[in-house]
Amino acid sequence: MFKQNKLWMVVLLCLIPACSGTKLDVSVITSINLGTTNTKLTLLDRSQIDDYDLRVSVRTKEDAGVQLQSLTVTTPSGESFTVERDDSAAKEQIDPEYGILVIRGFELDGNEGVWSLSALANKEYERFGDGFYTITANYENGSESIKLWYGESGSENPLPFPQNNGFTEPDITQSIINPVTFTWDNDPIAQNISVYFAGGGATKSDRFPATTTSYGPYDYAPGYLELELVMSVERKGKIDGVSYTITKGTVYSAEGMVKE
Repeated sequence: MFKQNKLWMVVLLCLIPACSGTKLDVSVITSINLGTTNTKLTLLDRSQIDDYDLRVSVRTKEDAGVQLQSLTVTTPSGESFTVERDDSAAKEQIDPEYGILVIRGFELDGNEGVWSLSALANKEYERFGDGFYTITANYENGSESIKLWYGESGSENPLPFPQNNGFTEPDITQSIINPVTFTWDNDPIAQNISVYFAGGGATKSDRFPATTTSYGPYDYAPGYLELELVMSVERKGKIDGVSYTITKGTVYSAEGMVKE
């Protein structure tokens, strides 16, 4: 449920091709997206869940003379998550070592491999955290690593979490009456805003400029409705031929009821 936002991000300050085994002249890694989100979920009974997600997507060359076997993401806290080449169906499972939901996937896109990792619903941000992330590409006879600074470029400052207090209208603790326009207060630091609604077998979603503060009016099917408002910041760049994007986001999720 929820988690529809696709926030992919990463800071890349230094490329470290210090490899073991076969050394490649050019990195097999072509782009990295890495990001974290803080999700605050309000249930129908008004109880709340507050957790953090990490998502990483890495593209690699498949015509570089070697075939990657796996990709490892090591967080600033020293914990590592590995995606294997045979994780081709976005394998989803509770990781027995970390006790959280981990989704791993690999697929070919032309002459590139796409490696994806999502570590979801962790209670403490420190397990992921700000600082250096290490992305290690493991091939048959060696490996190469890229060290990524997840923070503001040229400083020791972390990326900020945008302030996201959810919808100001309507009052979702009461029955929602059609047609409805959802409104919210934006955070001046936010660069991206998106919404997602699901109910009655239908969904509505959209992405907006950061200055947007409303969505609607629209009608929704009577009954249960999932609501989500996402605000995020992002930074982009390229170093030594490797493109990067980093994002940090705040997700407001809630359950509501649309009046018959």
